[in-house]
Amino acid sequence: MKYVSVSIVGKPNVGKSTLINGIFEKEVVISSNKPQTTRNMIELTYDYDKDYLINFIDTPGLHNPKNKLDLFLNSQVKASLKKSDLVLFIFDVSREFDEEDKECLKILKDFHIENPVLILNKKDLVNKNNIEKNKEFLLKQFEFKKCLDINAKNKYDNLKVLDLIKDFAFEYEGNTSDLHSLKKEISDKFFVSEIIREVIINLFRQEIPYGVAIVIDEMKYDNEKNLLSINFSIVVEKESQKPIIIGKSGQMIKKINQTVREKLLQTYDCKIFTSSYVKVKKDWRNNEIQIKELGYKK
Repeated sequence: MKYVSVSIVGKPNVGKSTLINGIFEKEVVISSNKPQTTRNMIELTYDYDKDYLINFIDTPGLHNPKNKLDLFLNSQVKASLKKSDLVLFIFDVSREFDEEDKECLKILKDFHIENPVLILNKKDLVNKNNIEKNKEFLLKQFEFKKCLDINAKNKYDNLKVLDLIKDFAFEYEGNTSDLHSLKKEISDKFFVSEIIREVIINLFRQEIPYGVAIVIDEMKYDNEKNLLSINFSIVVEKESQKPIIIGKSGQMIKKINQTVREKLLQTYDCKIFTSSYVKVKKDWRNNEIQIKELGYKK
């Protein structure tokens, strides 16, 4: 069997998580049209054509850091590069090349990436001339081994990405049965916490989503009742954010719980019960101890 580890990098909101979800044909990582949705380096294994095992690494968008959490997010990208056989640099052709794109390429150069591939995403939003112009420009900026233009929401384009990845796979030298130990899946707790955060990102504007962390306090399944019970905390960094999350007469927190249940029912074939609490940890994004306590660990 052949194996390859693939890191997906780029600045925020270029379609990294959309590409992962498109390949898996279901929501395995959260995505949003708001930047900095992904906070952790997320690894998922994909079996392709029976003879290929692909380990995908979804990363936070590289951006100019404003706090210690941002520094952590950027460190996740760099950590992913150290364990990758192939790096897909995602560029949004509907946006201009900027300093964040430039920083991404600088990091690829600094790490002496052996197999860099350029993926020009959102081709459906621009004309062919624009795509060719971006391709020509980016190939002058960095020596990519291959280039592919796609729409990450298009199933057939995602199959092209998989076929491209196959070209970089190598024969696994160990016992093929050991490959099962390399398979990576997202834990239920992590998946649920990410769904809750996605709901909050989409329900609130401005700084609220970026100052929120989710803690799963308890999660248990009752086999007799076919009921999954989830108790979670929504952590904010300012006292003024707590009443916004709760809403007038508790309407917003009710909406959060209702929307979370609806989203989870798309994945879990059981009844869902949720209860939530809102806690304040002042300026937690600049507190290294609290960042680790909230699950952001290198």
